[in-house]
Amino acid sequence: MNTFLSLFSDNIKSVYTSYDRVILRGYLLWMFAPGNIINFLKSKGFKKYTNGVMRIFTDQLNAHIEQYASKLNVPIIWWPSVNDKKNKKGKKRKKSKKENNKKKDSKLEYVLKTFGKKIKKRKGNFVICIIADMESAFTYATRQILKSDGIPFDMMYSCRKFVKHYYIYFYDELLGGPCYLKIDTYFPFPVEFYFNGHNAIQVELDNLGFKYRKDGNAFTMIPDSKAVNKIAWSLTGMQVFKRIKYWMSRFFRFSKGKYSTCPKEFCHEWYCHQIEICTNIIFKSSVFCTKLFERLIDKFIRIGSPDSLSQIFGKRRKRKDSKSTWRLYDNKACLKNWFKTNSIKFYNKLGYYLRIETTINDPKSLGLKKPLINLREYLTFGDKSNRRMMESFSDVDIKTISNGETDKLNESYEKANGQKVSAVDLRKKRQIALFKELLKPQYLTFGFQTSILLANLSEFFQNIGQIRYELQKLRVHGLIEKKKNKSFYMVTRKGYEIIWLKISSNLYFENPMLAAILNNSETQVVSQPTKLEDAYKQIDEALSTITQELCIKKAA
Repeated sequence: MNTFLSLFSDNIKSVYTSYDRVILRGYLLWMFAPGNIINFLKSKGFKKYTNGVMRIFTDQLNAHIEQYASKLNVPIIWWPSVNDKKNKKGKKRKKSKKENNKKKDSKLEYVLKTFGKKIKKRKGNFVICIIADMESAFTYATRQILKSDGIPFDMMYSCRKFVKHYYIYFYDELLGGPCYLKIDTYFPFPVEFYFNGHNAIQVELDNLGFKYRKDGNAFTMIPDSKAVNKIAWSLTGMQVFKRIKYWMSRFFRFSKGKYSTCPKEFCHEWYCHQIEICTNIIFKSSVFCTKLFERLIDKFIRIGSPDSLSQIFGKRRKRKDSKSTWRLYDNKACLKNWFKTNSIKFYNKLGYYLRIETTINDPKSLGLKKPLINLREYLTFGDKSNRRMMESFSDVDIKTISNGETDKLNESYEKANGQKVSAVDLRKKRQIALFKELLKPQYLTFGFQTSILLANLSEFFQNIGQIRYELQKLRVHGLIEKKKNKSFYMVTRKGYEIIWLKISSNLYFENPMLAAILNNSETQVVSQPTKLEDAYKQIDEALSTITQELCIKKAA
C-alpha cells in the first residue's frame, strides 16, 4: 500500500491506474531510403520513377477509401470547411475578433459533439465518420536533372510538403471508441492509431454487467476498484496489434477498379509514440479533495526541482534534463513537470478526484523499448512514477486539512423553509464584541438571555432584535443552542472552540501582523521585547522569507 493512500484511506472512495491517451505509429521502414522505393517500383513493372508514377498509388489509396466509405454509408468530412466556413460566393468570409480568439475544436471533440448519440446507441465494430485534411508530412519527390553527358535523369529526394491525410474514426469491440486510424496517402505511407484506455475499460465493464458512473474521462463510481485495475492491466500490446491489423486490412488498400488489394511489401511495423498512464484518486468529499490539492500546490516548488524529478522517474539527474511549468486546466491549476520530453502532472479534475498522469514521449531516455509488443511495460513504468509522486505528497498532515466546516461560517446559510441567514462577519465591531461577551465565565453554567446581552452591549446594539439577528448566525452553525422550553441560550463546546479561535486569530495574529507589515519599517523597535513581541518579530521575518521565495519561483 502506498503511504499517501494509507494516510488518506478514510477519505478515499476508490483508486485505479490505467492507460489514458495512447498514440501508436506504424512505418514501412524499408521505404526510408529512395533507392528502396525505386527498386519497389521496378518490381511492379514501372520504368520511370516520376512524381506521376508515385501519384498512381496515392490515387488508388484515395479511391479505395472513398469507395469503402460509400459502401458503409459513412460521410467523408473535409476538415478545413468545418473550421473555416465560406460564404455563398465560395470565398472565405472575414472573421470577427471573437471568432479569431475562440479556440478551434479538435477533430476528436468535433466527432464527439456531432456523432455522440450514434456512438452510445451502437455496439461492436462500426465506422463513425472519416475526416480528410491537408497536413505537412515527410515524403518523396523527383525532379529531372542532366548528367554530365547531357542525358536527363529522374532524381528522387526526401522533402516535407502538405499532403492529404484521412482520420478514420470508429468504435472497436475491444478498445471502445472513438478510436481513429490516420493514413498518410503519400509515400512512405506512415500511419497512426489512437485509442483511450478508459474506453477499453468501459467496454469490458459493460460486457461484465457492472454498474458505474463516468465523468470527465474517469470512473467516479465503480463497484470494485480492483476489478477496474485488473481490466486495465489485462490489455496487452498483442491484443491492440490484432485490432490495428483488423482496421488496416479494411482501409489501407489500393483500388484496382473492381477490387482492392495491398502489396505484400506494405507491412507496417508498429511503435509506441505517446503513452499516458494516469492514476485516478476519487475522494468521498469534494471539499476535502479541493483543500488537499491546495496544500499540494504549496509543495510544488520542492517537487519541481531536478533532483526530485529524477527520483520520480527513477533516473539519474543530468544537466538541463528537467523543468517545471504551471498552466490552467479548465480554469484550474495543473502542475506539470518535465524530464527531457517526458512529463508528469497532477491536477484536481472536476473538484472531487485527483489525477496523476505520466506522459511518455521519449521511451529510450527512460529505458523503455518502442515496439508495440512492449506496451505493458509502459503501464508498469507509469504506475511506478505516479506512486513515487504520491509518496512525495505523503508528509501532509491530514489534521490540518479543512473538511469545509470552517468555510460555512463565511458563507450565507439557507434554512429548510428557504430563509437565508447572513454569514458571520468579524469586520464588524459589534460581532467581535458579541464574541468576547459570550466567552465570559459567568455564562458557562446558567447560559445567557438576550436582555442580559443588551444591557452589557448597549454601546453596540440598540434593541433585542439586532442581538437576535446576530445570534441566529451562530445558532444555525451549532455554535450556540437554546434549551427546550427554556428562555436562555448556551454556548456549545464546538462554539467555545471556534469563537475562541476566531477572536484569537483577529486579536493576536491578524491585527499585529498586518500592523507590522503596513507600519513604517524605520519605526523604533523596543530594545528589550517580551517573549510575545519577540515571537511577532520572528513570524514577520518568516513571512518575509516565504514571500521572497515565492516571488523568486514565480519569476523563474
